Amino acid sequence: MKIKTQIITTTFFLSYLLTVLFTDFSLTGFWTDVIFSILLSVFALILVFKNKTYSRWLTWTLRGSNIICSLIVFGLILLNLINPFALDTLKLRSFYFQQVDGRVFNAYFKPVGAYSGGYGNFWISETPKYLPIIEWRVYWDRTVHHDFRADTFDGEPIDNYEVVKSHIKDEVIDKNNSLND
Repeated sequence: MKIKTQIITTTFFLSYLLTVLFTDFSLTGFWTDVIFSILLSVFALILVFKNKTYSRWLTWTLRGSNIICSLIVFGLILLNLINPFALDTLKLRSFYFQQVDGRVFNAYFKPVGAYSGGYGNFWISETPKYLPIIEWRVYWDRTVHHDFRADTFDGEPIDNYEVVKSHIKDEVIDKNNSLND
C-alpha cells in the first residue's frame, strides 16, 4: 500500500503542477494554488523519503520527481518574493461566486499603481456549478480602468459587485454569444 500511495502522490503532484502551470485551470481562489502546492510538496517529500520501495530505481525516480516538482514550486514562490511589485498581490480584491445568467464566476482585481497604465489587472474565471473547487480563466485585462478598491466615485457610492457582474456580462457572456452567432 505504501508503494501505491507514493506512486499515486507523485503522479498527482506532477499532473497538478503541469495543469496549473500550463493551462488556465486552477483551484478556486488566488492563494489556494500556492498553499495547496506547498502542502502537497511537503507531504510528497515526507512520504517518499520516509518509505523506501522494493526497487532502488523506483525509489530514486519518485524522490527525484518530487524534488524537481518541489524545486519548481518553491522556486516560483521565491521568484515572486524577489519581485519588487509582489506586495501588490497582498492588496488583491476578490469577488467570489458571482452568478450571472445561471453561470458562476470569480473575479480578481490586483492594483498595480502608475506603472501599468490603468488601475490594475483584472481577470475573470468561471467555476462549474457542481464542482466549485476548480476554475478556469475566461477573461484578463492588464489595464482595467475602474478602481475596484474604491467604494465611491465622485462622492457617489459604487457597488463593485454590480460592476463585476456587468463586466462578466459584457466581456464574457455577450462576447462569447457574438462569437457563436
